[in-house]
Amino acid sequence: MPVITQPLPLIRRQRFYYGWVIVATVALASFSQSAGTHPVLSVLLGPITSEFGWSRTLFTGAVTVGTLAGAVAALFVGRVIDRLGGRWILTASLFLLGLSFVLMAFITAIWQLYFLQIMGRMLTMGVVVLALQVAVPKWFIAKRGLAVALAGLGGMAGNTVTPLYVQWVINVADWRLATFVAGVVIWVVSVLPVAFFMRRQPEDIGLLPDGAESEAGVTREGRVAATRAEVSFTLAQVVRFPAFYLLAAAFVLMFMVMPGTIFHLLPYLTDKGLAPGQGVWVLATWSAAGAAGALLAGLLAPHIGIRRTLAGAFTFMALGLGFLLAVNSFPLGLLWGLYMGVLVGGIFSTLYQVTFADYFGRESLGRINGVIWPAQMVSNAAGPLVAAVAYDITGSYTAIFTLFGLLVLACATLTFFARPPRREV
Repeated sequence: MPVITQPLPLIRRQRFYYGWVIVATVALASFSQSAGTHPVLSVLLGPITSEFGWSRTLFTGAVTVGTLAGAVAALFVGRVIDRLGGRWILTASLFLLGLSFVLMAFITAIWQLYFLQIMGRMLTMGVVVLALQVAVPKWFIAKRGLAVALAGLGGMAGNTVTPLYVQWVINVADWRLATFVAGVVIWVVSVLPVAFFMRRQPEDIGLLPDGAESEAGVTREGRVAATRAEVSFTLAQVVRFPAFYLLAAAFVLMFMVMPGTIFHLLPYLTDKGLAPGQGVWVLATWSAAGAAGALLAGLLAPHIGIRRTLAGAFTFMALGLGFLLAVNSFPLGLLWGLYMGVLVGGIFSTLYQVTFADYFGRESLGRINGVIWPAQMVSNAAGPLVAAVAYDITGSYTAIFTLFGLLVLACATLTFFARPPRREV
């Protein structure tokens, strides 16, 4: 039987709900962990490979192995998060992530790059991202979409600002100082807030989701619509639903396509004639446009449903990858970044985080994500590496970006047929 959270007969909103502290904490952590994601690694790829004479495939291999290590870590992290929460595992992981960037400033050999990138990517993708995407949905039901969108602004801001300041430091100094600064920013922005403020779920501190309290006899002015009963399925039940596999397949494909595209976007744009600084602004536009996309997701999903919103977004993303092949100037690059940022950085990134909670409930959310996350990390690792190999073989990104577009169309089809399970209360 699914776990049922009964509706609250009479509800009084607290003046301040601690869940919004969780949202702010997740936003700060998301901002800082963006240093370990593909937009920033894309900025570092060029100067590091140029200094040492390494190929793009060799550099990408370090990122790939680290991502695969994250897939292994995720097998255990999801269960730990459900039981104990992400407070201390996040604190330790963010500290070590910052350390990996600080130490990268001193590398002199390929094995050192591999050691630090494996550590950094394993922590980023195997622990930090997984813990952050579970944290906010556990604190909200009625306002889950809004809360996730607000928390996601931190990651969008990080993906906008971090590549810009990393590129700026590279321009005025070198890539070594840039990685050192990125590591310090991780420590300053996120380690202490996570250690002090992160909590597992509202019930642990005597609260209810969305800041509601069950209380008989409150005044009419204090009453709001009762929270609907939440049905939470166990992992054993979830794996029997076709929707789980359809959504999982769509997300696994997306985790190959988008990292593969973003990781190679800056080299692709420079190959097309844009200056490195212009390419970074395209990346920043992509990330900044995600804020508008998050708001759009919040408007569309309640009216046409998460399933249809995602399927439509995937369809337009496929067209966007075709558009990328025509980008050969800075204005077109900015237009493309705006278009894809709304779709990927906004709509997909927001709805991806709430889909499993909306379909299957809160109680086993960490376990559910822990099951699918390793496959997504393998796909995440494969995307940049496959694109690098395709480039080294063909001398261009045309073939791989075309394939990526076809895969995103497959995501649209899979999502459209992923109907939510019946909630029998």
